[in-house]
Amino acid sequence: MTDEQVQAVQAIGWGDDLTAHALKVRCQTGEAGIAITRTGQQVTLTYGSQVDLMRGAALLAGKIKQAGDFTIEQRPQFKVMAAMLDVARNGVPTVDMVKTMIRRLASMGYNELWLYLEDLFEIPEEPYFGRQRGRYSQADLHDIALYGDRFGVTVVPAVQTLAHMHNALKWDAHHAVRDTDDTLLVGAPATKAFLANLLRAASAPFTTNKIHVGMDEAYQLGRGKYLDDNGFTDQQTLILDQLKLVVELTQELGLKAYMWSDLWFTFASPKHEMYDPNVHFDADFKASLPPVGQVYWDYYHEDEATYRDRFAQHFELSDDVVFAGGIWTWSALAPNQSKMLATVRAGLNAAKASGVTQVVATMWFDDGAEVPISSAWYGLQAFAAYQYHTDVQPQTIDTEYDLTQGESPAFYKLLDQFDNFTQAVNVDADNVSKIVLYEDLLLQRYRENLQGIGLEAQYEHLIKALSQCQVRADNRLTVTFYRQLAQTVLLKQRALQAVAKLGTATANDQQATAALAAIETCQSALRQLLGLFRQVWHQQRRGNGFEIIDVRLGGQIARCETVCWRIKTWQAGQDDLAELYEPLLPMDKRSNGLVGHGLYKEIVSACDISF
Repeated sequence: MTDEQVQAVQAIGWGDDLTAHALKVRCQTGEAGIAITRTGQQVTLTYGSQVDLMRGAALLAGKIKQAGDFTIEQRPQFKVMAAMLDVARNGVPTVDMVKTMIRRLASMGYNELWLYLEDLFEIPEEPYFGRQRGRYSQADLHDIALYGDRFGVTVVPAVQTLAHMHNALKWDAHHAVRDTDDTLLVGAPATKAFLANLLRAASAPFTTNKIHVGMDEAYQLGRGKYLDDNGFTDQQTLILDQLKLVVELTQELGLKAYMWSDLWFTFASPKHEMYDPNVHFDADFKASLPPVGQVYWDYYHEDEATYRDRFAQHFELSDDVVFAGGIWTWSALAPNQSKMLATVRAGLNAAKASGVTQVVATMWFDDGAEVPISSAWYGLQAFAAYQYHTDVQPQTIDTEYDLTQGESPAFYKLLDQFDNFTQAVNVDADNVSKIVLYEDLLLQRYRENLQGIGLEAQYEHLIKALSQCQVRADNRLTVTFYRQLAQTVLLKQRALQAVAKLGTATANDQQATAALAAIETCQSALRQLLGLFRQVWHQQRRGNGFEIIDVRLGGQIARCETVCWRIKTWQAGQDDLAELYEPLLPMDKRSNGLVGHGLYKEIVSACDISF
């Protein structure tokens, strides 16, 4: 090995155990994949690529703790095994946190990291782009790219060139390129200049010519200023025009572009349905598209057949098809591990069967980035297991997580119990913990929904189990945070139930006193949770965005004070607590599961947060 490779495997965690066991290791290059043999004190590690070496070193560091000789041989199933890190949902990882992720991805066998940036990078010509949102400088991104190369993890920029641009377009400085609040103005000279600056700035810091240009979910395309200026134009025509421009600009920069594929299906569907199974593309349409890879994203299906059908449709669009699955780190407070395991299994097995050679594990952080990045390690390992094994069982994932990451997966598997009350797969992505945490003490919009589950018993067991978890030192704060979250949700549920009793004809002063005590206990837990949330956020992310968490949890703390005041006023006969006498109805928004799921703004109040 070179000196640089020695330093890289040492950073992965290889070194002390070899010395402690007096092992002599010979490393050599060979075919793609990993072959490790231990005979007595002699070890041979054969690897095909830099990232194979990193994964091999991590496996070896874990395996030598187990006595005896062994042989491991693993071959990659995909050409590209990538992870996509969303940095655009208010929570921008620090450069050090991204480097931590690179090391851990390398130890699992990932050879690419896609950074989903939106407006979170510096464009020298556009000072308002990403302003005050914690954007990366050109130097930051170059540092990250070079660091990734050391471990065999190519860092790829992923930007937006059509929609998902609301954070950039909220500035008047970008008025000339705005079609709607979220979508760029197709065909405008200002848009071409803006995109030229964007693509140059997005690609310059990186060492790869690969770039993802977005172009998904542009449902309002051509429906704003474009419509006013040009009249109605078919959306498929508009996206094709925009794509031709974007590919032209990327080719001028020597870049190979990839895009999300969903809008081809949505715009071609008579029902305007994303990935409509009845949509097909003929050879002429395929030939009309500029050279761009098509990335099929699907995080939702638990059956292989659906994915296989969609892959067949995608090969009608392009010969360069990528699959993006999800590890379910979004729109909740903890990862949906059961949904992750089921969808990853179906999607990746179908990808193998369909001849797809590039796959991506997406880590989205929708609705405020409330899920710590460090909760994603097990999901990433689960996804990576399909790279080196033809048959992946739950024990396969658990064993390799223990070996390569140096800790038991027990804590990460427990996270599923925050929201999953099905005893199977949380198919509908109920986010019970978030609903209870932000449920208003007086309005109680989800009271009817919550009656169908045994939250107290499950959370009491969860708190006890979390108290017994052992993890690496750098993950202990994450465990402490989640244990406090479980305690806070449990206490909030008890406070909700105590307050609800005051909305009956037989409510009495004793029940009011009990409600006040429950609220004050919950308020104390909320303060502790906010303090731990602050610590884990600033351990992993830049300060920008935590002001939103302060508003959300600080609002809950303040609401406790208001409701206590209301109850005391009720005790004095000066308030009727009218909100508690609203008819008891089920929450009918996003309520297809046992309880339902919602964004913060949908849970906290029936009134508009801002309008």
